[in-house]
Amino acid sequence: MLTPVLSSGQTAAKLAEADSLYSKGEYRQAADIYRSISETEGVSAQLYYNLGNACSQCGEMGEAILYYSRAHRLDPGNKEITNNLKYFTSKVEDSNRAELRGKKVSVAPDPETFFTSAHRMIAADVRSDTWAVAGAVCFILFLAGVAVYLFCGNVLLRKTGFFGGISLFVLSAVFVVFAFMGAKYFDSHDSAVLTNYKTVLKIEPSTDAKPATNQICQGTVFEIVAEETDVSGKATWYKVRLNANIEGWVKAEDIAII
Repeated sequence: MLTPVLSSGQTAAKLAEADSLYSKGEYRQAADIYRSISETEGVSAQLYYNLGNACSQCGEMGEAILYYSRAHRLDPGNKEITNNLKYFTSKVEDSNRAELRGKKVSVAPDPETFFTSAHRMIAADVRSDTWAVAGAVCFILFLAGVAVYLFCGNVLLRKTGFFGGISLFVLSAVFVVFAFMGAKYFDSHDSAVLTNYKTVLKIEPSTDAKPATNQICQGTVFEIVAEETDVSGKATWYKVRLNANIEGWVKAEDIAII
């Protein structure tokens, strides 16, 4: 387990209680306290990670994937979070494959293209503030290069300052763009986790509609394609997509937005 960073006053006492319950094997009670803290005191990657651990020990695979995914969004470079997310994602894929009863249908997301892979590595695998800091450092070095070019008498140093400054300015602009991409990804709400135990996607947003898929197991992560809302604007159904073969409508209460 990781130690959450929320550690002031009453929150620290709650965290200590939850950690103690977890160490005693009372995972559901620990999960309830972690969840209460996240809803009332604030969140951190570590808190979500611990909550994911507690949910996984309770057999709540959908909730575990949800909180691991949220933890990864907050701290994409954390290996413990990444490894747990990969491990439980593979377990969910195994469960979905078993539901196919031998049918030759993919239960994994579509393979990434070069561009989607590059976008993931830039926006999802590196924090936006990391790119922002890199951009700021490059811009400061660019200013230093400008100063060398303007005020240094040595021809070689002036050339280095000029061409090096141009390169650093370009890098600074690129890193700023990457930072905006990361911030946009962080604020996006276009993916969701199936938290219901098992669900059959429908071809239309109706309980009476024909099934579009076999049963899908909890913990499956979908891309949200569209939504159906009621008169008050509240989402009641979502059209979700796993890959080219698994797509359909699911009740809003059966999934949780990452």
